[in-house]
Amino acid sequence: MKNLLVIFIVLFTHASAWCAVRTVSNNPTRPAQFSTIDAAMTASAAGDTIYVLGSPFAYPSITISKRLVLIGSGYNPNNQYGQATTISSITFFRDAGVNNPSGSVITGFNVTSTIILSSSSLAATNNVRLFRNRLSTLILYAGSFFCDGWLIYNNVISSYIDGGANSRTSPSATNILIANNILDDLYIYRFNSNTILVDHNLFLGDGSSGNIWNTYNAIFTNNIFVRTSGTIYAASTAGPVFCTFNNNLSNQTTISAAGSFSPTNDFIATFLGAGGGSNTGGGNFIGVDPLFESVSNLNAYVNNANYRLRSTSIYRNAGTDNTDLGIYGGAYPFPSGGTPGSIYDTSPMPPIPQISELNIQNATVPVNGTLNVNVKARINN
Repeated sequence: MKNLLVIFIVLFTHASAWCAVRTVSNNPTRPAQFSTIDAAMTASAAGDTIYVLGSPFAYPSITISKRLVLIGSGYNPNNQYGQATTISSITFFRDAGVNNPSGSVITGFNVTSTIILSSSSLAATNNVRLFRNRLSTLILYAGSFFCDGWLIYNNVISSYIDGGANSRTSPSATNILIANNILDDLYIYRFNSNTILVDHNLFLGDGSSGNIWNTYNAIFTNNIFVRTSGTIYAASTAGPVFCTFNNNLSNQTTISAAGSFSPTNDFIATFLGAGGGSNTGGGNFIGVDPLFESVSNLNAYVNNANYRLRSTSIYRNAGTDNTDLGIYGGAYPFPSGGTPGSIYDTSPMPPIPQISELNIQNATVPVNGTLNVNVKARINN
C-alpha cells in the first residue's frame, strides 16, 4: 500500500488539469480504487482519466462508451515492477444518444488482440488518440460507419490496420494519421481516401503477402520497408492504386510481383489488374540498405534492436521534411524507454510522471518513528 500511495501522490499532482482521476489494479498485492476497468469506467464521467496499473494478470476485454483517457503502465515498462498492463481487446461503442467515446485517449497498453468498433454501433467513433501501445489488429469501421480523425503513433502493431473500403469506389475511414509506428509483419488494408497519411513508419517483412492491400488514394511518405524476401505490394489483390509515394525506402529491389504491377522495381507503378490505375510520387530509394545501428531480424520486431540510422547513413535527413527516414524522424519521433539497444529502448512508457524505483530503507518503524524511503521517478516524455 505504501508503494501505491507514493505513486498516486505523484500522479494526482500532475493530473490536476484533467477531470476526475481513478485507479485500477487487479493485483491483490497492489490494490487501487477499483479492481476492474469496467467498474472504474462506470464510475467515471466523460473526460475522466483512468490509470490501469501493470499486473501479472491480464485484464478482461473492455467496451468504451464515453470519452475517457486510459493510461496503462506500458507494454514493457522499465521500472522495478516490470509489469505490463495487458488486455485482450478494446471495443468502442457509440449510439445515436448519450454513448459516445469519440475523443478518447489510449496509451500504455499491451493489447494482445484487437482494437475495434462495436458491430452494434450506430455511429462512428472519431478523434481517438492511440499512442505508445503494443497491439495486434486495428479495425477502423463497423458496418457503414467509418472512423475519422484518429492519430495513431509510436505504437508497435502487428497483423493489419483495416479502413473498411470494399472497393476503389466505396468509402473508408478518413483523416487518419499512421505515423512513427513499428509495423511488425503488418499490412495496411482497405483504405480509400487522400486524407490517409502513412508517414515515418518502419515496416518489417510480411512474408510474401505484402505490406499494402486494396488501398486507394492514400499517401505514403518517409517510410522504411525492410524484409528478406517477398514484395511490398500484395500480389493477389489490387495492392495500392492511385496512391502517392514520396521518399520511401525499400531494401528489396522488387516492390511488386510480375503480372500485378509494372514496373516491379518502383513504388511508382501501374496496376495491371481489373480497372488498372497508377501510383504517383518520387524521391524513393529502391534496393538499398538503410544502415540501421543494430538490427538482427528484418522480418520481425525485436525489442532490443536499434532502429536508428547510423551517422554514416545517407538516408538521415532524407525525408520530405528533411528529417530521418523511419520512426526517428518526422513530427512524432519514436521515444525511448531505456538505453538504446536495450530491451526497453522501443518500449516507451506513457508520458506521465512514474515511479521507476522505490526503496524502503527501514521496514520496521517504531511509534512516532520516521519511515525512510528513496524514490526515483521520471516523466517519460
